[in-house]
Amino acid sequence: LLKEIEVEKQRLMKEGKIRIQKPLPELTQEDTPYDVPNSWEWIRFEAIIDISSGVTKGRKLEGRKLVLLPYLRVANVQRSYLDLNVIKEIEIPTEELERYSLQTEDLLITEGGDWDKVGRTAIWNSELPICIHQNHVFKGRKYLERQNVYWLEKYLNSMPAREYFAGASKQTTNLASINKTQLRGCPVPLPPLSEQHRIVAKIDQLMALCDQLEANIETTTHQQTKLLHAVMAEV
Repeated sequence: LLKEIEVEKQRLMKEGKIRIQKPLPELTQEDTPYDVPNSWEWIRFEAIIDISSGVTKGRKLEGRKLVLLPYLRVANVQRSYLDLNVIKEIEIPTEELERYSLQTEDLLITEGGDWDKVGRTAIWNSELPICIHQNHVFKGRKYLERQNVYWLEKYLNSMPAREYFAGASKQTTNLASINKTQLRGCPVPLPPLSEQHRIVAKIDQLMALCDQLEANIETTTHQQTKLLHAVMAEV
């Protein structure tokens, strides 16, 4: 898979569709948070995903042909899901539409804000016919159709990745942010593709069970509260 991705990356760079990036140092044992099975491999995030920044607000665009589009902000990108209750719009030049448009299964990764927002990741599944993203939300796009972005989303929202972002981020009082280079350099464990699918399916199954248990607890609590009120009314 990695060899196929590298071939595709080289093709896209040759055609000028993606930028040539300055190489990052090779990963060392100290860079990886835990040991993985022999069939797995630690890689940097940039090895398998093309990362790009979004549109910047407040630019001077006089005299250019513009189009008004919905865009995603940090507030829209939560951990493992998108909050689309409030979608704002922005004008961009028509020639930038392809550059900033989202495609199905693009990863959306927050640049920062409050320290707990750094690296928050969700997946775009064409919830709107067309949408772009702000510069405080990175876009990560797979090179090959068969890549499993759901594995990457699960890992980027996990504690090891969150600890990496916390350590790599620039922090001020109650605020933190990562830049594109730090996101590119994030260490990611890569199991065989079949194992990625199996692990993701198991996680989804367990999360569904947790949601059901939580719903049952809420129902029981509500019933207990009603019973208590009924008893108190009889006193």
